[in-house]
Amino acid sequence: MNSFMNIGLIQTSLNSEIAWPKSSSDLQMNEDESNRIWHEIKSGFYNFRALPVSKRPKIVLLPEFSLDEHHEKAISELSKALGCVIIGGKDFVRQEYNGTKYVQNKAVVVIPQNWPENSSARSVSKFYFGKSFFSKDEEEAFRKKGYTSISCPHIYILNAGDYGKIGVAICADFFDIERFVIYKGRIHHLFIIAYNKDIQSFYFLAEAISRLVFCNVIICNTGHYGGSIGFSPYNELHKRYVYKHEGSKLFTTQVISLPVNSLDIAQKGRDSKEIFKSTPPKYEQKTF
Repeated sequence: MNSFMNIGLIQTSLNSEIAWPKSSSDLQMNEDESNRIWHEIKSGFYNFRALPVSKRPKIVLLPEFSLDEHHEKAISELSKALGCVIIGGKDFVRQEYNGTKYVQNKAVVVIPQNWPENSSARSVSKFYFGKSFFSKDEEEAFRKKGYTSISCPHIYILNAGDYGKIGVAICADFFDIERFVIYKGRIHHLFIIAYNKDIQSFYFLAEAISRLVFCNVIICNTGHYGGSIGFSPYNELHKRYVYKHEGSKLFTTQVISLPVNSLDIAQKGRDSKEIFKSTPPKYEQKTF
């Protein structure tokens, strides 16, 4: 396995009050706000492109609600140009059936043809994963606009080959304990994309889940609230917070490196150098 994996975070600063004003009966993102966020995303990719090839991210994370339908199509071009996987939150997915309006919260995963090479690709493949649990505020907003939410019950593990196995979740699903029972022993990294104001809870939970699941944890939260974080279960305290960004209404980009091979060795119980904390009780690395 590779020693490290570079992850790019683009902390966009979407303002939900502008994106979905209370005066509107629809859940479609405001065009002007969507275009502003798209400008931030392009700026982030420009910064990544300016890096030496060895420093460029293998995977780029975008927060929940980063892409409307139009820009979701355009994001494939950025993936092809940089040769990186992109995991980004979509605008609300709306549909109507027999007079009832339904809404889902989904994210797109864009994979360039030649990944993991950091070079331009001719084509990409895509798939989607969804949010299982909505907050009370979300459900109330849906009700007021006449929508019924649809839960996405599936839990995904992405096999990134020599870069390890990856679990993914959207915002409130980070609080789903059953998800971590499944992930324990099966993943090296957990990526959460979010639009969440309760950043302190995320900080505490990131450390707890990193220890319990024994994996790297990254939360890419909206810059409107701040609080994006990267945590790894290193033995030395100063190494554990791989990345932490505080401050509201801030757009920022960052590339961080997550341990892969050394963590995999520790998951197998062979961490003779004690680089990481001890594995949790009854931990066992599982295969599919």
